[in-house]
Amino acid sequence: MGKMSKSQKRERRYDLDWLKVIAIILLLYFHAGMVFISWSWYFIQDSVSDPFLDIFTEFLSHWRMPLLFVISGAGTLFAFGYRNGFQYFRERSSRLLIPLAFGMFILIPHQQYFELIKQGWEFSSYLDFKQKFLNPSEGKIYGLGILGNFSWHHLWFIGYLFIYSVIGIPLFTFFRSENGKNLLKIITDFLVPVFRINLLVIPLVIAQILLRDKFSGFHNLVDDGANFVYFFIFFCYGYLICSSEKLWESLKDQRLTSLILAITFTVIHIFTKNNDNTSSAYFIYWITETLLAWFWVLSILGYGRRYLNVKSKLLSYATEGIYPLYIIHQSVLIVVAFYVIQLDQPVLIKFMIIGNTTLLGSLAIYEFIIRRFNFLRVLFGMKLIKKEKAGEIKLIEQSSG
Repeated sequence: MGKMSKSQKRERRYDLDWLKVIAIILLLYFHAGMVFISWSWYFIQDSVSDPFLDIFTEFLSHWRMPLLFVISGAGTLFAFGYRNGFQYFRERSSRLLIPLAFGMFILIPHQQYFELIKQGWEFSSYLDFKQKFLNPSEGKIYGLGILGNFSWHHLWFIGYLFIYSVIGIPLFTFFRSENGKNLLKIITDFLVPVFRINLLVIPLVIAQILLRDKFSGFHNLVDDGANFVYFFIFFCYGYLICSSEKLWESLKDQRLTSLILAITFTVIHIFTKNNDNTSSAYFIYWITETLLAWFWVLSILGYGRRYLNVKSKLLSYATEGIYPLYIIHQSVLIVVAFYVIQLDQPVLIKFMIIGNTTLLGSLAIYEFIIRRFNFLRVLFGMKLIKKEKAGEIKLIEQSSG
């Protein structure tokens, strides 16, 4: 009971597809900008920073991941579809775990090779690096946990998303039952009137205040409780919002108000950032951080609903390719950045070279390599294809997710 029939599948949300594509392309340029900023933890770093890129990357850092987790939570409503819990788990494993493992053990190590050279390590060859990288007697170059030198780098998002998907199965299953549907309708109907949806920011603020000081790791899962809970709440909100057309329409109607509040709290946050280290200043900082992220996400969803819910051939192509592009973009970017930062050029020129070359290079790898071979499509979490007599590529029929 509670399963959705194939004839009852939800209408595809093109605005969410557009927002996902735009958000990941922005993420690519965010990573390109990280090479040139003063506060960066990034793997490849130029000796010169740029104030404009400082502002650009910090602005994106507040809301880009909350937005992606909201979109992913909304996508879960479609991914669950007419599947049962086990089928959903199997689909998520294929879509998320296989690319994560492939990325960690095949793609990421070559990034680490260039990172370590930039940090002053010396290897006689790439083979020498691999031998030291894989040899436990050499110690942990990266000082990581049970996986030794292996790291998920930017693919942490896939790891967290898989965990969220799994621990959310009981909740999503309940929401497909009659009692669950009724409860979901009561909640979403209550949130529809103007401004009520902003009550949802309260759990986010509480999570930040209670967890940020004690569990402030950086996407490593072990001591990253603050981020883990914070992003999980956004993920669940994506599912909640996507379940109600009336709630989506409410977001569209409130988009200008949300935008004004997003800008307001961004300005307030700027003035609280370099405040004293008292407990009150600490609380104000994380409250404004959460509020600005919340209102940017709501405004983006609202404007997306108004202007981006449009189907196109470009979107169909981009929707299929954006996930592989996300997986490979940093592998391309690290190599490009390693050489470009050695050029005697202005920072913004080098930033554009890195960003544009990474985008075009990743697209070329996707179009001419990944997209055309089924074994690679599996490794990148894509649907299989079959070759038609006319030579056209056609997806093997699978339910969307």
